[in-house]
Amino acid sequence: MKLAEYRKELEKQPSKSALPHYIEVEDLNDWGLQKDGKWFVIPNCWGVVHKDGKYIFFVTDDDSIGRIRHTEEREDEDQLVEYIKDRFDITMAAAAHVSTDSDLMRRFIQRVYGYSENQAANVVAQFSRYKDVFDEFQNFQRHHRMEQKRGNKVTEQGYTAEKLVEAYQLTEVEAYQLLVRLREEPKAALKDLESKN
Repeated sequence: MKLAEYRKELEKQPSKSALPHYIEVEDLNDWGLQKDGKWFVIPNCWGVVHKDGKYIFFVTDDDSIGRIRHTEEREDEDQLVEYIKDRFDITMAAAAHVSTDSDLMRRFIQRVYGYSENQAANVVAQFSRYKDVFDEFQNFQRHHRMEQKRGNKVTEQGYTAEKLVEAYQLTEVEAYQLLVRLREEPKAALKDLESKN
């Protein structure tokens, strides 16, 4: 595959924004790129230079300095394009699978508590309404501690998640759901707790 063909194919990729931008240059050296007869440092870009019978792929740093971070040489353009394609496919695949905190929490609830994807998504949506509840459950998910990062505990009507787990034999996710309910519907939630005694 030729570079021009690959660049057209790349434009159709939904995760192309994870890649540096393409730039055509005439030459490169250790400290910069030559374009229109002038030398520049251009951050966060990639390209190919044909020099001394070789095709040279380059990527520059994404900081303001724009140093050349990586080069790879091949004598054959098709071989170099295959190398670039493999490298960029990995980058785009990783970008496409970046998980948000909500995604990680949903998968955790599915895996640990056996909830369906839809049930877990509803729980995450419920927790997301209150930053303190979301953050504390996330801290539990990561560190198995039912408290916020600073050691504070979400408390509703005198109950913490930990107290609810101990007193009513609830799972952790059920305890946090009950904390949300105690916040939103305190009378009904307290009545349900009294009936469990």
